[in-house]
Amino acid sequence: MNSWKSWNVCLLAVVLLSGCTTEPQESDVDTSRPTEFGYQTTPRTVRLQEGKAAYEFYCIGCHGENGLGDGPAARMLNPAPRNFQKAKFKFISTRFAELPTDEDLFRTISTGLRGSSMPSWGHLPAQTRWALVEYIKTFSDIWKRPPTPSIPFVTDPYVEMKDKSEAIKRGEVAYHGFFSCWNCHPAYVSEEKISEYSQELGGPPRSGLRDNLNQSAIKKDEEDKTIFAPDFLRDYVKAGTSVDILYRSIAAGITGTAMPTWIDAAASGPEDEEGNKLVTQADIWAIAYYVQDLIKKREVMISPDDIVVRTNREMRIGESGMEYTAELPVVATEEFIEDE
Repeated sequence: MNSWKSWNVCLLAVVLLSGCTTEPQESDVDTSRPTEFGYQTTPRTVRLQEGKAAYEFYCIGCHGENGLGDGPAARMLNPAPRNFQKAKFKFISTRFAELPTDEDLFRTISTGLRGSSMPSWGHLPAQTRWALVEYIKTFSDIWKRPPTPSIPFVTDPYVEMKDKSEAIKRGEVAYHGFFSCWNCHPAYVSEEKISEYSQELGGPPRSGLRDNLNQSAIKKDEEDKTIFAPDFLRDYVKAGTSVDILYRSIAAGITGTAMPTWIDAAASGPEDEEGNKLVTQADIWAIAYYVQDLIKKREVMISPDDIVVRTNREMRIGESGMEYTAELPVVATEEFIEDE
């Protein structure tokens, strides 16, 4: 009996061990990468699911179910919401009419666009905002193209200077003399000064410039809609007013408008008789400081004293209609922050 049991045990061992080998089998599965099976999904699928849910909760009212910019609120908005199927975005770090980077989309979602109906969604978790970037890109096959590199960010020669007056002065010369920003934006100096600045930067004398030179010019965008370039003494600058943001907008241009990619024009700027560059890419930083200085000169329409403290009075219905009675305690509002 014991002999029979021993024989069976040995036979079982031979059967079990016959398929064993120390060499890896060709059917082995690579588990080092995520796969989609059963209840498991890839990280991208998870991001798209989160982005779709966030889009349908926060964005669909303006941008529409299919990203056409035709949501229920769109007909009441000016400027109109972005059409994601066209995949043309204004405030980017890439060259004119190129696709933006993911960081560009993330930044716009996070900060919003001032003076438009696009609010800041910076209060949402960063993960949700990145998921929105991923989902927005599903509306157009254009995103299947290779990524577009950002424009070069040349060194800011004025960043270490506490006194920016040199940068502001140089920006005034470059703004009016070579870059001719007054073709769309207002001129902030006289026509005679523009001619002087043009010659200083290797250009011809200027005269007979456009009418209403100190006002924004009326232009058409690529969809034949009337637009006005910002007057920096009064209008919103949608993408923001930090020097870095202004540099990016000037250097990269604004897709769909008359604002070109100036970083390339500056690279091929004029030279003097000795071959020295009269205009360089660094002059775009000077214009950014100049524009920021113009923005800081805006007249404050409401003084801090007008809004920091409010006086509330109790109201009742008297014989002559609504009447104010005794004043209620003073209510302090948030600290006044001057509009950029």
